[in-house]
Amino acid sequence: MNSSGKIQPPWLSQGQLAVLGTGAAFPGEGVETETLITLMENRFSLTKTREARIIAKHLAIHTRHICRDFDVATEQPRAGHANPELAATAVQAALDDAGLDISDLGYLIGHTTTPHQPLPANITMVADVLGYGGPHLELRQACTGFANALMIAFGLVAVPGARPVAIVGSETGTLFFDPARANEDRGQLVNLLQMGDGAGAVIIGPADRGADKISAAWFGAIGLGRKPGLQMQARSGEFDHDFAAILKSGSLLYDAGEAAARRQNCPIETADVIIPHQTSGRIGAQAAAHFSCPIERVYVNADKIGNTGSAAIWIALDHLRKNGLKSGQRVLTLGAEATKYMYGGFAYDHG
Repeated sequence: MNSSGKIQPPWLSQGQLAVLGTGAAFPGEGVETETLITLMENRFSLTKTREARIIAKHLAIHTRHICRDFDVATEQPRAGHANPELAATAVQAALDDAGLDISDLGYLIGHTTTPHQPLPANITMVADVLGYGGPHLELRQACTGFANALMIAFGLVAVPGARPVAIVGSETGTLFFDPARANEDRGQLVNLLQMGDGAGAVIIGPADRGADKISAAWFGAIGLGRKPGLQMQARSGEFDHDFAAILKSGSLLYDAGEAAARRQNCPIETADVIIPHQTSGRIGAQAAAHFSCPIERVYVNADKIGNTGSAAIWIALDHLRKNGLKSGQRVLTLGAEATKYMYGGFAYDHG
């Protein structure tokens, strides 16, 4: 709330964007939950295997992709699987989908909470891998970075003669898990069993460039003055969850996102498919119950790839575009994050 005690309204987009291409990238094959727990037990003397299996059952995440081998407690990602490399692979896949070259881009936007290093920015390394010498910027934001990036992109493509803009979300969160501390910190177990590594990208342009459209977008926050529900403090190298606060705020963020969608003339009932943020494999049932809609309308991939944070929405959109969306169908995304209780989303109309 602001000083007047009122929740500030969300930022709403104006006009439309064309979706020219999408892409995704993952580090290696999926790793099953039981394999991961057994590895922690044998290699790092994890004693809380029973608790880990209870958490895993609650999360309903069966596999995820990881960028490291867990040979030692603290290690670098495998060759080719660092955050900038995954992001660059996803952008290249989106460019290929769009039939464009890297030289066709006018801007490159990245968003991540797990950069390869603090400085220089992760996106500069993505640009290096791609051989892209144009303007770029990075948002250090998690599950609603996609929405903030879209707000910037709406302005960029509104300029006459604007060139396409690439947006990429990428995470390598498993690097921020310390298996040596899993016995003493339940939050570390949750991180291990919930998070997945990967990247997702989209290429957008002016609305007249393509038939697939983002017809509305929004971004807002309800966390002003509140302690973060999820944070990584300086020098800790670990994610810290306030599980009670996150649980309490979940429905409020859903409601804020639904209200913003309605303000953009994209109410829930107009969507053929709803993409909530992929917090767990149970998110489909939870979202369907909250919005009183059939569970078949809610898209879930967290059970297969985990919570991929910044990458989640773009990965989901890429999969839907390439696996069965029909012309005229609408996808509504409802992203939310607990860092400072932000929400965002967009309506995608498949041409």
